[in-house]
Amino acid sequence: MNRISQSFDSFAQIATLFLLGIVAFNILARSIFNISAGNINMMIPGAIELSQYTLLLIIFAALPRASSQGMVRVDLISNHLPSSLSHLLNKLWLLLMAIFSGSLVWLFFNKALLTFNRGDATQDLQMPLFYFYSLIGVACIATTSSCLLSIFSKKPFNIEELQE
Repeated sequence: MNRISQSFDSFAQIATLFLLGIVAFNILARSIFNISAGNINMMIPGAIELSQYTLLLIIFAALPRASSQGMVRVDLISNHLPSSLSHLLNKLWLLLMAIFSGSLVWLFFNKALLTFNRGDATQDLQMPLFYFYSLIGVACIATTSSCLLSIFSKKPFNIEELQE
């Protein structure tokens, strides 16, 4: 599972760099467009659409690692709980996350199948939407698997190990 999480981490990192490149280039291109009074237009067509779908993929690609290594939690409260209760709450949270991401698997794959059958594409760039929904569905499978593996692991989750 660690190898799968690392693959999604790499994908999220590359997608983040891609997103930053799109945004930076479009800012520069818009500045040139404004300086030239609209005569030079180097802006990327569909940049907003690319940015939106890239950000969506980044978020779902980061979830398998986040679920296995602990989501955001309130340390102020959890540090004062007994260890057994804290461990139980972590397992409960992972179970709820597994149920939620498992339902997202079903929803995104149904949406991917629907958009594939209808031939739906993005508005500006006409990229097939089923690619995005399928990738998100695969990321949700990894998130669900990561949560379930963490629930059934014998080692309790420990935030201090991550900070070292």
